[in-house]
Amino acid sequence: MPFDKLLSPIVVGAREIRNRVVVTAHSTSEQFRNPALPAEPYIDYLRRRAAGGVGLIIAQPHYPNPFTEVTEEALRRHRALASAVRSEGATILLQLAHLGLFGRTDADPRRPGLWAFDDGQSEAGEAAHRMTDEEVERMVEAYRQTAVLAREAGFDGVEVHGAHGYLIQQSLTPRWNHRDDRWGGDRTVFARRIIAEARAVFGPGGIVGYRTATDDLRSPEDEGRGPVGIATDLERILGTGQIDLLNTTVGDGGKSYARAIPSYRYDEAPNIPFIVKLRTLVDVQIPVIGVGRIVSPAAAEAVLQSGACDLVAMTRANIADPDLVTKAAAGMGDRIRPCVGASVCVDRKLAGIPEISCFHNPEVLREAELAPRPASARRRILVVGAGPAGLKAAEVAARRGHDVLIFDEAGRAGGSLRAVEHTAASALMASVDYLLAELRLTSAQLHLSTRVDRQVLAQIAPDEVVLATGTASRTGAELFDGGASGRVVSSAEALTATDISGEVLVHDAVGTNEAALVAETLARRGCRVTFATRFETIAPFGGQVHRWAVPDILRAKMHQLFPETQVGYVDGDIAVLVRGDGETVAEVKAPTIVAVAPGVPRLEVRTHLETAGLPFRLVGDAQAPRTAWNAFTEGHLAGLGV
Repeated sequence: MPFDKLLSPIVVGAREIRNRVVVTAHSTSEQFRNPALPAEPYIDYLRRRAAGGVGLIIAQPHYPNPFTEVTEEALRRHRALASAVRSEGATILLQLAHLGLFGRTDADPRRPGLWAFDDGQSEAGEAAHRMTDEEVERMVEAYRQTAVLAREAGFDGVEVHGAHGYLIQQSLTPRWNHRDDRWGGDRTVFARRIIAEARAVFGPGGIVGYRTATDDLRSPEDEGRGPVGIATDLERILGTGQIDLLNTTVGDGGKSYARAIPSYRYDEAPNIPFIVKLRTLVDVQIPVIGVGRIVSPAAAEAVLQSGACDLVAMTRANIADPDLVTKAAAGMGDRIRPCVGASVCVDRKLAGIPEISCFHNPEVLREAELAPRPASARRRILVVGAGPAGLKAAEVAARRGHDVLIFDEAGRAGGSLRAVEHTAASALMASVDYLLAELRLTSAQLHLSTRVDRQVLAQIAPDEVVLATGTASRTGAELFDGGASGRVVSSAEALTATDISGEVLVHDAVGTNEAALVAETLARRGCRVTFATRFETIAPFGGQVHRWAVPDILRAKMHQLFPETQVGYVDGDIAVLVRGDGETVAEVKAPTIVAVAPGVPRLEVRTHLETAGLPFRLVGDAQAPRTAWNAFTEGHLAGLGV
């Protein structure tokens, strides 16, 4: 496709942006905010996306703070950030966002209590301080000072964040603002004051953007605004004539994040209809950014051609592949590393982890450290195992100039991840398809349905070996008392078997999304599924975006749900579920038990390597059974190390 609209420039305010691709603000690096730690990783991260051709980048927010002045170090860091992005030809804005009544303050002893328009509680349970009139004014001034920081640092403008359930959306919403003073009589006053301050700071030459929800997914009866109420407020806010760019999202934070930031459960661009509806309610005369799982240039072009919006947010797509725009422009769209909707990037931040990452791009925030560079000497590298770890190691090693051979006993590549193609997470398989396509462009050779033994090793004579052999499933006898008397299968076996029906017990011992996906799939096939987990909650390590959606899905589809429960023993087609202290919870009829538990690393080849004196390294599940993210990351490191 020519991508005529996507790659065309657009004028926003007094500035021309080189194309319609936007990387929206996303909290990426707490290290950048910490003056004691290096700022370069985040600077390199955004520089890399700008160099890849993105038109507009909205940097992570510098939170307005009514208690402190902007420091010289903050100014220095932001000046370096703006310079790095602009030197690569992109336009850069700084987002202004205060969280207000959101989250908890426990993690940072320097952080003051939650300031809000009312004295309620955050969804995380922490009580808030109700701002006085004077304190609201102090907050407005803090926003102004942050805009000054952006101007002095060389940013092209700012974006005022009025969505995601943060302070400005709180000011607009009855749920969080019952005030009867000037800040509640007209709930748009706070937002309009901040926008006016930002415009005064940047003048007519800078860009002032505003981010709005299109629908807060909450009715007026539930103290929300709904699409009509939001449109009414937005009309007043746009009526100031001080906004150059309208960014969009969905919801009001919390659980609605699962819709605002759609996962692999959604097709591309699922939130565009919300924008279309908003534009029927409000006459928007400024450029609008369409947002929400727009991950391919083809989908982005189609959205733009429809007229629903004027720019497209491809944030997670550019996290996955910072060269997305360059590849699209060069007619190499088939070589774009796809965003697969795993939401590792978002989930890490929501879990309080300081830095984001990507499901299958380990270079995120490690651009300088992990960039593959030509090897000093060409070597023969054998990779045993064609799952995520092995394929990633092979791809990086081949890109560096090594001769690479990949062997796997299975008839198809993908390892244990291959099983997800039968589930709602089937989009994750695009990560494997991408690596296979990239390997076909190198001299690497893939040999499937082939076992590596002493003879093969002697024939190949590798200089080094990467063992990515994955795991073998544990037997029922190994997992449960009496397990040999029943039918106990792994996730992959449950998803590929054709004879599983009727009563099924899925027992989760790992806490990721795996067990929930298997249980959901079996229920969809007509099985009567009981779901038991050893943890207090469903999928505690599945990532917050998924955890907002998955429990509701399982409650609707499962026959029974048992948290904090283990399989005490198995007696034929009966499984006895017990608490950790041994107390019996239930006896469940289960002719089939799906045991979601760590497998046993397959290390048979290791003996041959040690006998032959060949150097090797273990990666992925062969080292320790964990997630696909771990496997891709370790594979990348192995490819750099050989």
